[in-house]
Amino acid sequence: MEGGPEKIIEAAANVADEVDEPLVSTLDVMLLVMLAGVSVYYFFIRNSTKKDDSPALKSFTISPTQLPSRSNDSSFVSKMKSSGRNVVVFYGSQTGTAEEFAGRLAKEATRWGMKGMVADPEECDMSELSQLTEIENHLAVFCMATYGEGDPTDNAQEFFEFLQSGDEDLEGVQYTVFGLGNKTYEHFNAMAKYVDKRMAELGAKRVYELGMGDDDANMEDDFITWKDAMWPAVCEFFGIEAQAQDINMRQYKLTVHEEYDPNRVFTGEIARLNSLKIGSQRPPFDSKNPFMAEIKVNRELFKGGERNCMHIELDIEGSRIRYDSGDHVAVYPVNDAGLVEQLIKLTGEEGGKVITLTNVDEDSSKKNPFPCPCTYHTALSHYVDITALPRTHVLKELAEYTTDNAEKERLLLMSGTSEAGKAAYQQWIINDVRNIIHVLEDLPSCKPPLDYICELLPRLQARYYSISSSSKLYPTTIHVTANVLKYETPTGRTNHGVCTTYLHNLVPDNGLKYHVPIFVRKSQFRLPSKSQTPVIMIGPGTGIAPFRGFIQERNLQKEEGKPVGRTILYFGCRNKAVDYLYEEELNSYKDSGLLELHVAFSRDQPQKVYVTNLMEEHMQDIWQIIGEQNGHLYVCGDAKSMARDVNALIVKICQNEGKMDQPQAELFVKKLITQKRYSSDVWS
Repeated sequence: MEGGPEKIIEAAANVADEVDEPLVSTLDVMLLVMLAGVSVYYFFIRNSTKKDDSPALKSFTISPTQLPSRSNDSSFVSKMKSSGRNVVVFYGSQTGTAEEFAGRLAKEATRWGMKGMVADPEECDMSELSQLTEIENHLAVFCMATYGEGDPTDNAQEFFEFLQSGDEDLEGVQYTVFGLGNKTYEHFNAMAKYVDKRMAELGAKRVYELGMGDDDANMEDDFITWKDAMWPAVCEFFGIEAQAQDINMRQYKLTVHEEYDPNRVFTGEIARLNSLKIGSQRPPFDSKNPFMAEIKVNRELFKGGERNCMHIELDIEGSRIRYDSGDHVAVYPVNDAGLVEQLIKLTGEEGGKVITLTNVDEDSSKKNPFPCPCTYHTALSHYVDITALPRTHVLKELAEYTTDNAEKERLLLMSGTSEAGKAAYQQWIINDVRNIIHVLEDLPSCKPPLDYICELLPRLQARYYSISSSSKLYPTTIHVTANVLKYETPTGRTNHGVCTTYLHNLVPDNGLKYHVPIFVRKSQFRLPSKSQTPVIMIGPGTGIAPFRGFIQERNLQKEEGKPVGRTILYFGCRNKAVDYLYEEELNSYKDSGLLELHVAFSRDQPQKVYVTNLMEEHMQDIWQIIGEQNGHLYVCGDAKSMARDVNALIVKICQNEGKMDQPQAELFVKKLITQKRYSSDVWS
């Protein structure tokens, strides 16, 4: 349409003027003028208020849930500029330790004349890294844990993909990296190594060398040694005085609520108030919105002795939760009620007091250490890891609330960096397995406020278990196979596993129902896509869990008439009569011709026999499967000894049966891992 609004109105008026007879009335003319006016507004005036570069069509997304937009909050550089910060500490954390270390580093930056903030890369626009050059004496620190087989943690996945894209120019960005790993795993600190290397490749400047913590040894010692050398090096790089100030800074402010609405008080929810109410939950379910699964079955698997092993079946019907054999189910535990009450008693507080802990840093994205308001009892039961071994910085803070000189000196010694202090910490905390309750019991003059304990201790994390069922056979239930952890410490105390003790007490009986908050974490631990591919599974003890699902799936394929390759299981336990897990079930699969079963009973004879001993008897057969038939090998269980021994044996098999020298054999095994034909689901 051409000519503009004036010509449209003029044309409408001329309709009446140019006819000899009154074809239209005055009312008709008025209506036509009004219509013309609407047209003018729609086509001209309305559009004139828009920017010239506004696109004609806009894309939109329909989201299943109302999630808060990250557009405004994701600019970490803007936050740093507005609050005068020059240090940002990113973390990739699966269990909370990397996040804890990041918080300590950000807080410690103040002691060295800098100002830091903690940032979750999942909540940040990481393409802003290049803009850090606009901040004088800036530093980006990355505390990165490695998960699975060299993978990034869930919250660092997008950052990992960002680095992989390789189209960013990070020249002038100053950084350093600390990794959290475990040397018992094949891919020790793989994520930290990658971030350190990739940042340099993209032009960033490494201010201090990569630090690598080893949880198999002493992660705390590794971290302290690294950071205590890192800060002076950073100060030297910035050209500022390297002198640490002894500043005691509380991160959170306590508010005690005298008046409150009980309906607005958290009672154990992970993120959203009332989100755990049975019958009113909304999918999708994940780590921040777990599903309250009913425990349908909780039975003992051991046939005697003092140890316990549970077979648990969790009902997921109606949840829309999907899982595959090899995935993990996460369970949010509750701390032992007796320990909670003891800690409250030791601090002289009231467990029913309703509190809120608020971050004194108004710019921090983490306003509270856990959902608030809540009672002390709720915080210690659901949110604070009261059985965690206190780290050195916690001991240093505890010393401030200790009146006895000898007890205070002991805490200060263990929190220091001297060799004597490190040895004392290793013995008194690590070897003696003392948690915060034990520390307060053994140092009676130490009386810290309970709210500070809630601030200092790490967040209670979900526990992960390999799913021991196949969704092809059990689509509405998830099965768990777990030992109940219980052991005596050198101090004569008996320690219990947090989650397994919690679950062990939840036995449905006589109409009594129990629900636990869960979510499913996907895994790369998978059966081959072709059912005819032969598989070897090595899983002593509860390491049998994922293989029970694998075997169920293969049995179903066999019953459906599909070709199923050789299915071999190496299982081990102490005694056939006591802890042979799923004995009848495994024998039925063996009798049907599906399963080739090899079982090692380590203590049923004078000389101990393990799964690796049985594997040595079948070295030629194992080589034929992995070396000649493109078969798959799976290991599940203890990473410290069993998985290492299996790996060494596989290398030996490649040498003896594959006629390779050791370097060739090790390279072949690494190739199997890369090709996902040698998979591990192990823990230490």
